[in-house]
Amino acid sequence: MNRFASALFVSLLLLTIVACSGDKKPPTQSAVKGSGIISTLRDLSHMFEKKNLPGFMNAVSDNYQDRQAFTAALEGVFAKYETVRFTIQYTKMLIIIDEQGGTRADFNWDSEWRTAGGSVQKNGGRVTFVFDPKETKLLSIDGKSPFVPQLVETPGSKP
Repeated sequence: MNRFASALFVSLLLLTIVACSGDKKPPTQSAVKGSGIISTLRDLSHMFEKKNLPGFMNAVSDNYQDRQAFTAALEGVFAKYETVRFTIQYTKMLIIIDEQGGTRADFNWDSEWRTAGGSVQKNGGRVTFVFDPKETKLLSIDGKSPFVPQLVETPGSKP
């Protein structure tokens, strides 16, 4: 019985070595783009939480529609709030890479803004980020911006 177990072990070991020693294939273009998108999202999140506006805007395309208004809104957020938090739920993300160049990331997010006085505002939702096909930078946001607090109406409140 020991010979059979030894022979089986050696056979499985050889098969594993052969299977793992195949040629390494380079990642596909889609895999590289997907990895770049995740990297850009992490950069945006990190720079937002550090309130680093130049670093944040470095990850935003120069072709972002109304880039100046977006920059001004972020400056206002950073000035008003002591701390900001932005969380992406990567496990609930869908990245779509179109062969024609368009790349989109659809994901759930949570944000929190705290003032120096202790006031807290929280919000979350699902949003789609569109990325520049030439460079992996944010081109537009489809949906409400997760970086700017939105007024949330509660039942019974007056607008």
